[in-house]
Amino acid sequence: TGNTPVFKETLKDVQVADGECLLLQCRVVAEPTPIVTWTINGKVIKSSKFINISQEGSLCTLKIEEVLPEDEGQYKCIAENSAGKMECTCSVTVADAASSKVPKTTEKTSKKGKSTSSPTSETDCVEATIKKKPTPKTPPKPAIPPQIVQCPGSMKVHAGESAELFCKLAGTQPLSYTWLKFRKQIKEIDRIKIENTDCSSKLIISSTKFEDCGCYYLLAENKIGSKQVQVNLTVVDRPEPPAGKPCSSDIRSSTLTLSWYGPTYDGGSVVQSYNVETWNSVEAQWTDLTTCRSTSCNVGDLTPDKEYKFRVRAVNVYGTSEPSQESDLVRVGDKEEHKDEADLSDDDEKGGEPDYRDVKINTNEKVAEYYDILEKIGTG
Repeated sequence: TGNTPVFKETLKDVQVADGECLLLQCRVVAEPTPIVTWTINGKVIKSSKFINISQEGSLCTLKIEEVLPEDEGQYKCIAENSAGKMECTCSVTVADAASSKVPKTTEKTSKKGKSTSSPTSETDCVEATIKKKPTPKTPPKPAIPPQIVQCPGSMKVHAGESAELFCKLAGTQPLSYTWLKFRKQIKEIDRIKIENTDCSSKLIISSTKFEDCGCYYLLAENKIGSKQVQVNLTVVDRPEPPAGKPCSSDIRSSTLTLSWYGPTYDGGSVVQSYNVETWNSVEAQWTDLTTCRSTSCNVGDLTPDKEYKFRVRAVNVYGTSEPSQESDLVRVGDKEEHKDEADLSDDDEKGGEPDYRDVKINTNEKVAEYYDILEKIGTG
């Protein structure tokens, strides 16, 4: 929907002297407002220190402060919106500075003779139009420190996949970018690449690993100031194996208690359960024993004629870890129960004859004289 761009005033051929100012103007109307592009001999013209391109309402202006011979050629103004595209062209000739003075002298002579004749060429008309409609001076753009336009904030990827941390910024050019992790500058290596443009920076990490997790910082700087933005990267995977060896305790005639530590890294997702595996000296192969949610479990149905060892795997939503280290060999039996009974009988014998002592209370001295009383820090 909308109206195709229409040129109400088109470009006209013009001749300028080498080193003078070139001003090209046209008027275009359209709905929605068109995007205007200027070209010379088919190449796009961009604004620079010596070239000013402006669009105020329907008036489109191209101004070159000091024309050079290479600025001669076919100029084109292209207006385009969602409804269509239109263009108009003109030819610009750059004359020698010496030869361009001749027409001006003739013009002065005619003025002295009070000539009322109209301009004799189309070029004179264009120059007159340009002088009647000078380009309004555009105020210089204020200097702006770096500003964050787009940033992911946080990102989660599966181990082995690539992570692309992309940030878009704005501010007075030129902008410089520095990626940091743990306050150290990140440098490009085989797996890490950095791609920068005038207004964006992208950190690419291929084949991500657990050690790639963490907070990344992008520091953008220009001559006005600086801006820092943080991106949190999480690499999700199956957990690391439970740390250390499983430990056997409370060994009875046919049972024991097995306990272990959780994994050093949970894979970016909470550990949901643990798979306990067992090995005995008769079958001599690992088999699944049980699954539990805590880091300990009671193991039963063990026989004294076998030696046992255990290992544990951690499980999260992304998979099951490699097994932990194997526990020490353990054998169940009656020793622990007999020992407990022996200890109990000793305690009974000692408990039958209590040892009494006479105690005298010193009422002449205070406890505070022997101790430094500090502040009270809590009660049980």
